[in-house]
Amino acid sequence: MTQVDNLPLEARRTYSAGHEVRRVFAFGVPKKVFYVVGANLIVAVLFMLISGFVLTGLTWIVLSIVACIPLAVRVAGHSGYELGLLWRGFRKQSRTGRNVLRAGPLSNAPGGRTRLPGVAAPTEMWWGIDKLGRRFGMIRMHSTSQYTVSLRVTPQGIGGMQQEVVNLMVADWGELLNSAGQPGDVEGVVVVAETIPETGARLKAEIDRLCHPDAPAAAVEMIRQAGRGRAADRSGSQLLMRVSITWAARTDAKKKDPMVMLADLSERIPAFCDQLARSGVVADPLSDHQLAATVRRCFDPREETEAAVEDVVSNKIDAVDWLDAGPLTADQTSDTYFHDGACSRVWVMSRPPSGFPTERVLEKLIAGRPDVARKRITLIHRPLPPGDAAASVHADHLAAAAAVNSTRGLASARAGLQVAATQQARREEASGSGVTDYGMIITVSARDIDELDGLGEIAKDMAASARLSIRPAWWSQPSAFLAGIGVGVLLPDHASVAKTVRGA
Repeated sequence: MTQVDNLPLEARRTYSAGHEVRRVFAFGVPKKVFYVVGANLIVAVLFMLISGFVLTGLTWIVLSIVACIPLAVRVAGHSGYELGLLWRGFRKQSRTGRNVLRAGPLSNAPGGRTRLPGVAAPTEMWWGIDKLGRRFGMIRMHSTSQYTVSLRVTPQGIGGMQQEVVNLMVADWGELLNSAGQPGDVEGVVVVAETIPETGARLKAEIDRLCHPDAPAAAVEMIRQAGRGRAADRSGSQLLMRVSITWAARTDAKKKDPMVMLADLSERIPAFCDQLARSGVVADPLSDHQLAATVRRCFDPREETEAAVEDVVSNKIDAVDWLDAGPLTADQTSDTYFHDGACSRVWVMSRPPSGFPTERVLEKLIAGRPDVARKRITLIHRPLPPGDAAASVHADHLAAAAAVNSTRGLASARAGLQVAATQQARREEASGSGVTDYGMIITVSARDIDELDGLGEIAKDMAASARLSIRPAWWSQPSAFLAGIGVGVLLPDHASVAKTVRGA
């Protein structure tokens, strides 16, 4: 604490970025795998003692141990079996041509439309009116019985703000995530921060909104002159943010009839916006047309598309349908996604920020940069219900304790820190704090592959400034790209690899 004019000023707080604990039992493998391998070893020993076939028993033992190694050794956060299955699936798609998308009027797509690709293709768009009279779009993911609503948010910024006010805003955000997990039906809260080049379209749309058709010409010209040169920040970029909330349908009525879910969300959306307001964020729901236009811009990063999107967002036109929100063309390689004359590369967080960062840990990562024209930072929170939260932190603690007993040297010291972190998490959960699983997706887009290759090291430097460890989304770029947009694609709910094979 410091004293200025006899008034105490609260020091800047630091926060724990959470911990990553693998649910292992012994020798770095999950409990189920350990039991299966142990049972095989016991059977092999009994077989050797009873039958006398020593060589057969030894072969059995060796094969059981060898089969366990790919689960214990992880590469880029994946088990060996998981990497093998991902590579095999990618190769199969490449051989059959399923990695190439061609949509539009001249394609074989139903109706000549440009639907979203991949796991988002079966999604449906519904719309409703909340209790404040605002139109909102609702994305229905039929396969998982999930519904997603997206809010366009405008943070007020913390420049020049007293530190104690900033601390309260951070606490309110934590309380929002905690309260989101209380009902048990919130599957995810996805925060998307997107920086794109400033084209002036948003400023023009706002000026057109402010100018009345019958206003004097001199007054209109004065407003237009006042807005010139004020569209972008110093990097020449504009920051667009939105928050997407995904709810799970818990009742048969909500699963079968989206209108029931619309009636429920019309009451809950204003309450969620009020909670965001306490965190210093102004939020308004995106309508179905606005959400479709926003998603379309992610696939087609042209200036004329940006101008058209702003016309939709400013309610000038309602011209973008959800069935036309996807790309006309798309293709993928092992680490790159090509879409509508642009290309993108997606990284995922492999380890959370180290140490005890402040609330500004992601500031440099989110801020616009003149050398990175288009990037999207997506923070995905999965709030846990109270019952699941208690079980999760307890399982984390047991796994961390098991890691201490199965490692040595520096690895054992790191495991000891994990034990301390999990003990702290147990105490905080017992005192009423919420628990969330979270991840991060970083997407960088460019006009061609040469430009994108040059941005690879810059993306790693941006992640390092936030004390993050990232890795490319190998052989799964399209699905990771969709998850980073915030349209209700929560990747763990669409995983095709079993948890046992992933070594989770």
